[in-house]
Amino acid sequence: MPLHPDLEAFLELATLAEEDGRPPMCEMSPAQARESYDQSTLALDGVGPDLPVEDIGFQARDGATLRARLYRGVDTAALLPTLLYFHGGGYVVGGLDSHDALCRAIALRTPCAVLAVDYRLAPEHKFPTAFHDAEDAAAWLLAHGGSHGLDTTRVAFGGDSVGGTLATALTLAAREAGRPQPLLQLLLYPCTSIRQDSASHQRYARGHLLEQRTLQWMFDHYLRSDEDRQDWRFAPLAAQDLSGLAPAHIVLAEYDPLVDEGKAYAQRLQAAGVRTQLDVHEGMVHDFARLSQVVEEADTLRTAIARTLADAFCHPAVSAAPITPASIGAWVFHAHPDGHPLEVRLDGARLTVGPQASKEGASQWALREQADSLRLEWPGDSVTEPEEPHLLAAIEAAFVRHPGHGLLLLQVPASRIARLVDAGAASEASGSRPAIVSREAFWQLPRVWQRNPREPFAQRYTMSQGKRHPLRPAKPSGTVYQRHIPWLSQTLTLDAVDIERDLPAFNRWMNDPVVAHFWEEQGDLARHRAYLEAIAADPRVTGLVGRLDGEAFGYFEAYWAKEDRIAPFCDAGDHDRGWHALIGEPRFRGKPFLTAWMPSVSHYLFLDDCRTQRIVIEPRADNHKMIKSLGRCGYAHVKEFDFPHKRAMLGVLLRERFFGEALWIPQGESSISPTSAKGAELPIEDTLCKSMT
Repeated sequence: MPLHPDLEAFLELATLAEEDGRPPMCEMSPAQARESYDQSTLALDGVGPDLPVEDIGFQARDGATLRARLYRGVDTAALLPTLLYFHGGGYVVGGLDSHDALCRAIALRTPCAVLAVDYRLAPEHKFPTAFHDAEDAAAWLLAHGGSHGLDTTRVAFGGDSVGGTLATALTLAAREAGRPQPLLQLLLYPCTSIRQDSASHQRYARGHLLEQRTLQWMFDHYLRSDEDRQDWRFAPLAAQDLSGLAPAHIVLAEYDPLVDEGKAYAQRLQAAGVRTQLDVHEGMVHDFARLSQVVEEADTLRTAIARTLADAFCHPAVSAAPITPASIGAWVFHAHPDGHPLEVRLDGARLTVGPQASKEGASQWALREQADSLRLEWPGDSVTEPEEPHLLAAIEAAFVRHPGHGLLLLQVPASRIARLVDAGAASEASGSRPAIVSREAFWQLPRVWQRNPREPFAQRYTMSQGKRHPLRPAKPSGTVYQRHIPWLSQTLTLDAVDIERDLPAFNRWMNDPVVAHFWEEQGDLARHRAYLEAIAADPRVTGLVGRLDGEAFGYFEAYWAKEDRIAPFCDAGDHDRGWHALIGEPRFRGKPFLTAWMPSVSHYLFLDDCRTQRIVIEPRADNHKMIKSLGRCGYAHVKEFDFPHKRAMLGVLLRERFFGEALWIPQGESSISPTSAKGAELPIEDTLCKSMT
């Protein structure tokens, strides 16, 4: 069918505007693009129907406050089914206002409640932030929807364009975590492909509203690297298995670059046994659901959506029982022993360990908590004994899931715990007494958190800058530490600085006013390249970049205290360590992140050399919030003293205290989040993890 004449006229006007000098979106800054997108909304979609609307704020996993808008189609005392809706805009533009009329129309016609989510946008917030915000919104709806008059047992996930991507990715995440599926996934022309290279992308690359150049501009802003394209949270077609998902209703437009990948996704869903309805609207372009002032088909689509939702919501509720974290499904944890990425799933007492993103090669265990003991059992009904990395992952997960236990009873083949016994982390079984793993000793095993742990460097002394100290080993490269943070549902890594890779972020961070106040190292790229080159050449100091799920958030300098300026103020021992830090990305400043990175830095330094007995720290004495945070993480406030450039506070963390008191666990708080370690509600305080030097 030819392009609809009303759309053809509309697109001609857009072409003329560009010829008259109006820049296309891909030549605008993100701020300019957002302003332009929002300004066009009223002309394209008008004002929606008048109905009750409630503005809602809730906390994301990193402590940020997210906004949502709740639309009610009818005024009733009964609990309303809910469409959790995510707007389009390529992760860069769009928001609650741009899709207000569409959400109002859907809520009025179904009738149902529509909860629209204002997830954070790129480039300020790169992948996978939008997905994490979507997950946190779903968790909020599950936990708090009832108090807002919503039936949390009758929920649909929906969205347009990348909002449709978020909606279907949520169903995949729910399946992976063992959570209930929504009643429906409503996907309006979703982005599903790893690459935008299908025939329809070539056919409609220019002149059909969504253009290839604009789409790549958006994804370039959102993705951290090309590797992110392989992640099913960005490209659902990258998922190996689409079975077990909620029924899908997929709406596509004939003249949309995304039409081919939308059809491919529908075919994959159908092949996986997912009930899928595919509607391709002839003569339409991308985003036509929001073009009610341009083409009548937008109104027709809204009526069809309402019918589809009404039919889905007629299904009986899954359960009328109160929903608690224990009833949601399996708890999921990631571990990396010996560098092997493993996923641990705990469903009741059944614990499964296997490779991440794969169902092959999994081992089965039983984890049982009794009144005064915690027991991990390998049933022994398998011909093959469990691999040692699986055992290490299961032990780590057991201690994380049950932080109140310092000992773990272990029922596994003796051959599998020999190395743990040799390392002093476990005692052998004796008679009827099972083997016992000590949490304090287990957390001192480098191989659980380091890919390539180093043997202690032979002790030989040398002189440098007039100081006698042990000769230090060569600096590490690559990832030196990785640990899954359950209350963030993210993996924290510490990577040795790669100047070419890390210089742009380092330069931006050093020029951030919050960082500059403490570090006083503002400057251009040349200055900061010279700074990092000096650190790389200094045998006393190792530069590290902290990342969460691959996204860089801060810079750390780990140093040997005996060769540092702090040595005379703390009577530094041969293997004492210290560190400086800056948190460069503002959204990673806050209590949930501080309780992740600060103990992890301490943990890494204790693991790096088993002879390290103390970690010393010397923040500025006026950095009161950081000093308070150091105290929470086990650093004793010893004294104030004067450097030539500042008055400092000496903080000291003892190895015995760190491991004996399990200081990697946030003190005074639960470190366990709900199922799949998602959506934990943590107490947040107004504390920036400000840089220190």
